[in-house]
Amino acid sequence: MKKGDEIIITCGERIVPGEIVMISDNQVSAIISFEALLEGHAGLMPIVRHDKERCAYRSIIDGTEVTLRVKS
Repeated sequence: MKKGDEIIITCGERIVPGEIVMISDNQVSAIISFEALLEGHAGLMPIVRHDKERCAYRSIIDGTEVTLRVKS
């Protein structure tokens, strides 16, 4: 993944489109944007990776888990 990539975000039962706003070179941390309210996050979420195999991240604010995949 890289800055500007369009992504699909899964948060619990919700699946929404989004975008990578910023991402570290090693892809461990990122900021994602979306037009939705996900577990109290309104449109933006700073995240850190916790499961590389599933491409799963957690919010650095409250631990909300999201999984990401690049839109094809």
